[in-house]
Amino acid sequence: MEKLLFAMMKEGHLSLPSVLFKRYKELGLTDLEMMLLVHIMNFKQEGKDFPTISELAFRMTVEDRQLISMLQKLVQNGYLSIEDVVEKGTGIRSEIYQIDPLYHKLASLVASEALPEEEEAPKADQHNLFVIFEQEFGRPLSPIECETLAMWQDQDQYSDELIIAALREAVISNKLFFRYIDRILYEWQRNHIRTPQQARDFSLKFRKPPQPAAQRKAEPFPFYNWLENETR
Repeated sequence: MEKLLFAMMKEGHLSLPSVLFKRYKELGLTDLEMMLLVHIMNFKQEGKDFPTISELAFRMTVEDRQLISMLQKLVQNGYLSIEDVVEKGTGIRSEIYQIDPLYHKLASLVASEALPEEEEAPKADQHNLFVIFEQEFGRPLSPIECETLAMWQDQDQYSDELIIAALREAVISNKLFFRYIDRILYEWQRNHIRTPQQARDFSLKFRKPPQPAAQRKAEPFPFYNWLENETR
C-alpha cells in the first residue's frame, strides 16, 4: 500500500514558472485567487479544460458562491478568459479556461522592469567607439582597424574620450586614417595628455597665430601635421 501511495504521489507534476509564485502578489492576485488558478491549470493538465464549480470546490476550502465570485473577478480583471471551441470532426462546441492572459500580464511586468536598460542601450551605442569611427569614416571598419581600436583601449589604456578627441583632430586635419590617429595619441601620451581639454590646449600650440579676418577667409583652417618629424 505504501508503495502504491508513493507511486500515486509521484504521478504527474504541475509545471509552473517560479517567477509566477514570486510575483503573483505584484500582479494584484490574492493567495486564494492564485490557488484557484493553480487548480485550473492542474485540471487542464489532467485533460479537463473546463472544470465545474463543484469540481473546483471539492479541491478547495471555499464555497461555490465565493468560487463563482472569484472566477468572475479573474475574468473581468484579465487574468483568465473563457473561450468557445469547436471539436474537430464532431463539431461539438464547448468552453475552456484560457490561462494565457495571466502569462501576458506576468510577461508585461517582467518586461517593464527591463525597459530602462533597453532605453539606455541606444544611448550607450552613441558612445561606442566602433560606431563613432564607422560614422566618421563612412564605412565599416576593417578587422585590422577594429584590432587597432581595441589595442588603444586595452593595451595602450587610452580613454574613450581621448581616442574620440584624436579622431576629431584627424578630421579637422583632413587626414582620416588610423596611422595618423595613432600618431596623435602617441604624441599626447608622450606629453602626458590625459583629457580632451588638455589635448585641445596642446594642439593649439602648434596652430598658426590668429590672422586678420580678411586673411582668414582666404586661408584654409590651419592644422598641425602630426606625422612630421615622426620618430616613433
